[in-house]
Amino acid sequence: MIDTSRSMLYYLGNLNAENARVSYQMASGKNQEKGSEDSLLHAKLINIEDKIRVTEGLQLQITKTNVMNETADSSLAEFKNALDSIQTDLLKGLNSGMDRDDKLALATNLRGIRENMLDMTNVRVDGEYVFAGSNTTERTIVKDTDFELNGQVEFGGDGFLRKVAVQPGSYRDRGVTAYDVSFYTATSANAGEVFTFSDGERIIDENGNEWKLATDPYGDGNDYIQQYDHNGVIYHPPVDLQITATTAQVYPNADGQETKATYSVNVPAAAAGRVFEAKHNYFDDLNVVINALEGYATAPDGQKGAVLSDEDVRTTLSNGLELTTRQFDASNVGHGELGGRNKVFEVAYEKLTTQETHYNILLQETGGADTAKLAMESQALELTYSALYSTISKMNSMSLVNYIN
Repeated sequence: MIDTSRSMLYYLGNLNAENARVSYQMASGKNQEKGSEDSLLHAKLINIEDKIRVTEGLQLQITKTNVMNETADSSLAEFKNALDSIQTDLLKGLNSGMDRDDKLALATNLRGIRENMLDMTNVRVDGEYVFAGSNTTERTIVKDTDFELNGQVEFGGDGFLRKVAVQPGSYRDRGVTAYDVSFYTATSANAGEVFTFSDGERIIDENGNEWKLATDPYGDGNDYIQQYDHNGVIYHPPVDLQITATTAQVYPNADGQETKATYSVNVPAAAAGRVFEAKHNYFDDLNVVINALEGYATAPDGQKGAVLSDEDVRTTLSNGLELTTRQFDASNVGHGELGGRNKVFEVAYEKLTTQETHYNILLQETGGADTAKLAMESQALELTYSALYSTISKMNSMSLVNYIN
């Protein structure tokens, strides 16, 4: 008997392995199942797949960013519409034909608009406050505990923008902060100029850092403004500028009287590029207008002060109209900056989409199976299988057992 077990089984095993390879490649579309088949090719495939994953991650991040940008855009547009409505109501209030009841009705309307404006500045997306700055978990505008009495609100965020990756190692600023929405620049000063600011205004420098008033921090009888860092912590050692002049104005209020101060600071001429801005909260102005429509002056703490004459009401409303126009201009500038930043992310997303397409094509060209070649190999395997089994059959038929009578 001719022994076919070793040689034929060996050839059959090789054919089975080759068939498994061809079947896997045809089913998966990949040209290799194990990295050991071609280590250099495997390394290339891993590199391309890693680039695809990074690109997809950036796309997802920018998609979320675009949602926030669109929300910010629509909210800021609504905020500007609210300012338009306030301007219209103030013009009505300046009409000589308006009596006290009419003005009280306008005050009620402005209170409603104010609530809507607060909602607009506190808009959130996926739990993040859109206009809060760098810490999006902080509520953007926070009402005072006595808001119904004093109309006071505080910006709970900061002047730093969140940075979002558009490419590995490349970041862009996202959106705008409440400083661009509901604040306007009351005063500003460059290096070598005198900077003035008043109680209640927030001081922001050219880098977005906030400066706060410190009363006699060194025991030398002088007051200073001191710089705070990105986390809202005072610099150590302190970075400060001395207050050079202070003027005060006394206002009556429910408890007697209150003083509101204005401060002056000399910005060093040697500090090239240094810019200080006093950011004024428009909601303070809106509170003054509402109180005036109800017939009262406004104390520095926001509460109602003395009763106003009709002429004083008119003067306050006229001033409020001017400040509302100023805020509209500031919000409009912020809206333009927002649009420019939003466009950056739209372009970045398009670029990433194109990039992902090219990487997928490269992956297919590098690691994809050649279907035409596989079809030929599959056909060849079938022929080889047939030939091998035919040979095995013929060799078995040559066994000496067949010739024994």
